[in-house]
Amino acid sequence: MQQIPLFPLRVALFPGITLPLRIFEQRYLRLVSESLKSGTGFGVVLIRDGSEVGRAQVWPVGVEVQIVDWSQGDEGLLHVDVLGQRRFRLLDTLRAEDGLLLGDVEWLPDEPERPVPPECDGLLAMLEELKDHAAMLSLKFSPVDSADALSWQLAQLLPLEDSVRIDLLGTGDPLERLATIASNLDRWTRE
Repeated sequence: MQQIPLFPLRVALFPGITLPLRIFEQRYLRLVSESLKSGTGFGVVLIRDGSEVGRAQVWPVGVEVQIVDWSQGDEGLLHVDVLGQRRFRLLDTLRAEDGLLLGDVEWLPDEPERPVPPECDGLLAMLEELKDHAAMLSLKFSPVDSADALSWQLAQLLPLEDSVRIDLLGTGDPLERLATIASNLDRWTRE
């Protein structure tokens, strides 16, 4: 078990995805400063109830991120790009004096590297279409070189329910994640 600072968001983040953040609250400015000084990451967790400003209740699975770029904006905001790394299960939370959420986490095991199966060609084609439309979201994606990358990128871009996103984040097998995504797509086409 390890304690890490947490950054609750209204959007889920998955391993291998780069997400831009705009930082303005003092507690998060401190988090970013400490992360940059120490070279350590922090956790991003999906908000279950509440808001990004204030006190939020979060889902129990998240992803550790590393800061890959940052700049000071003209409007006084700090712009930070973070890259999703390893997954964790949240065991407990507490609040620092300034309101920063801290979490006791258990790291989820790394996954086996698996190639994209031939039956996922349709999902690959769908991902390329989604990426064309996602350019406006300022998300950055690496080329898909594994079933793992395909499953995470689809999970990031598809309009999934939060509970499905959390189930996918907690699933340790990329082929199982792809099967879950495909079954959700089948359900959507029938509705």
